[in-house]
Amino acid sequence: MRHILAAFLVALALVTVPAAPQATAMSNAAFGKKLHQQTNASRAFRDIKKLKYQKCVDRYAQRQANRMAKKRKIYHQELGPILRRCKLSSVGENVATGFTSPKANVKAWLKSPGHRRNLLNRKFTRLGIGVAKAGGRTYTVQVFGRPA
Repeated sequence: MRHILAAFLVALALVTVPAAPQATAMSNAAFGKKLHQQTNASRAFRDIKKLKYQKCVDRYAQRQANRMAKKRKIYHQELGPILRRCKLSSVGENVATGFTSPKANVKAWLKSPGHRRNLLNRKFTRLGIGVAKAGGRTYTVQVFGRPA
């Protein structure tokens, strides 16, 4: 009898206790927006001017994120075409994968000397962000530029 009562109470608890809400994944657009905000917050903390959005470099960043997600690997793209087509005097790029939050993504870039150099480079004034997902992973790209 005790076993039946215990089983009933466990079943009742399972029915009456609401399930924890499923974590909602951040959209690519929201992830990109927060990535831009985190980047600018890191620059502002060091008295470096914020980076402004530029449509041309943003297109190249998104294309690269899409390519990386499709191939499921990270790699850099050729920057010469971006330099010419976006009319820039200098350009740089950061790529990453596997981060579940924009804050963690920027934090990791800041710990890497090459990525940090791009992110905190005072000569860059423009930024494009690309975010794509594949296989449960997020692929991110930052393209930095300075107008010619």
